Amino acid sequence: MFSQENKTQRVIRIIIEIMTSLTGVAAVVLAVLTFINTKANSFMFPIIFILGAGMNILSGIKFVMTGNKGGAITRIIVGVVLIGIAAASYVVIGG
Repeated sequence: MFSQENKTQRVIRIIIEIMTSLTGVAAVVLAVLTFINTKANSFMFPIIFILGAGMNILSGIKFVMTGNKGGAITRIIVGVVLIGIAAASYVVIGG
């Protein structure tokens, strides 16, 4: 498996995995903080959606690199939808 992949691709996949993990942890932490005091922290909703979009798009890029085109397209579409939800959330909150 790794013998067919060059070293650069492996490093890029590892960096994408780390970025995806950090983005997921950040989204969970912000979601918990937001739901503890929703009124005071409602401005965080668009940020949470953007983090979710970034996580999905990064996963889509990783799927493209591994040859899973169907999974990549699905993840990227979900990421784009989440960006739209983030924009709508920002408008509704009054940003």
